[in-house]
Amino acid sequence: MYIFSKAAFEEVTLPQFGTYWFSLAIIWNTIFAYITPEHRKFKSISHKSFKVLGLMGLIEIIATTSFYAAIAVAANAAIPSFLKNMEYIFVALLGVILLGERFRRLEFLGVILTFIGVFIISYKKDAALIDYFVGSSGLMFLATCFYAIRTIIAKKHIETITPTILAINRALFLFFTAFIFVIVLGQSMHISNTAFINIAIGSFLGPFLTSYGQYNALKYIEASKSAIIQSTTALFVLLGGYLYFGRLPLGYQIAGGIFTILGAILLVVGRKIQRPKVHNSK
Repeated sequence: MYIFSKAAFEEVTLPQFGTYWFSLAIIWNTIFAYITPEHRKFKSISHKSFKVLGLMGLIEIIATTSFYAAIAVAANAAIPSFLKNMEYIFVALLGVILLGERFRRLEFLGVILTFIGVFIISYKKDAALIDYFVGSSGLMFLATCFYAIRTIIAKKHIETITPTILAINRALFLFFTAFIFVIVLGQSMHISNTAFINIAIGSFLGPFLTSYGQYNALKYIEASKSAIIQSTTALFVLLGGYLYFGRLPLGYQIAGGIFTILGAILLVVGRKIQRPKVHNSK
């Protein structure tokens, strides 16, 4: 997803990208819904669920637009994938506050490691403060913050709103938003064949497979753990980006990325290590 979207951004604008990317996502998700029993659940969507879907759609507009904008301006696709590990911090904090998920002492060390990694990745000599907000780091901070809110809401309603409905709802909101910007900005809908191929492949892997998998995972694991599972994605993006573009992030950026991954993993390990201690003390 990161690699194919980054490749597409070399030829198209963000509104053009979003229009094609999410229109294809609607197609992939709709086909899946109709060849599986999923389509039967569309008839039972309650009025309350429609309100939740509307709220999540608005959150997605902010989060996903920031996310793909970060990929577009990043020098390497692996950088946003490392920075996306910030999402875990926000998910964990919201999980503690809203869902009652326990947050232990060792997990704070994971948070610290993640933030250290983010700082290392984001560091630029002689850069002004505003550069951090408008660059990939600032955009990913905004994206992960709203993605965390979306994850918590989805976790709360996952039993009544299916992963397929959530994925299609997301794609619809983002498609119409992108299409409106194409019209308002007077941009052409004509794109090259290579850009379309990259978008077609990426939209299948991202807004279809990834979205469905992430939402479906919330049925079986804690919201915080669902974000942790995604933390190692950056390593595959790093390898894929090198094979596809022949480029790697700078050495210090890779080091910072490893810190973010270790931070996320440490949060899980902390839970497994500390549970027996609490039990023995009793």
